[in-house]
Amino acid sequence: MTTSSTAATGSPTAPATVEDAEAAWLAAQTLPDPEQSLRALMRPDCVIVHAPAGHIHGVDDWLRYAARLGRTSQVDTYDVTVQRFGTTAVVSCLQEMRVAFVPELTPFVIQAAVSRVWVTDASGGWQMAHLQMARRLPPG
Repeated sequence: MTTSSTAATGSPTAPATVEDAEAAWLAAQTLPDPEQSLRALMRPDCVIVHAPAGHIHGVDDWLRYAARLGRTSQVDTYDVTVQRFGTTAVVSCLQEMRVAFVPELTPFVIQAAVSRVWVTDASGGWQMAHLQMARRLPPG
């Protein structure tokens, strides 16, 4: 399965399905100013584990970190698996992001193995509770 996203709906309520939550997450990453759209999809106590050195961040610290990286112009996912456990779902995939670290240069491609843990909120919508990204090295 391949998914490509370029825009988010900005809905104030949590997505009704895990698939809608995933689509909204991928789309939000490509917005010119994604912070509010991403934050709306995350539980306030969400934990993010990422980067080659294994940073562990809460929502605010991760959003500041992500904003410093540069604009993400495209996100594609491959080999997506979704496992549901009652009110929890785990989505695992390979993800490829094009990030403009330097705006006037061609975006840099980052590949990562990603797991996102989604949980239902009080209204039955889905919010992210955990995100883990491990960068993949190019083959060869």
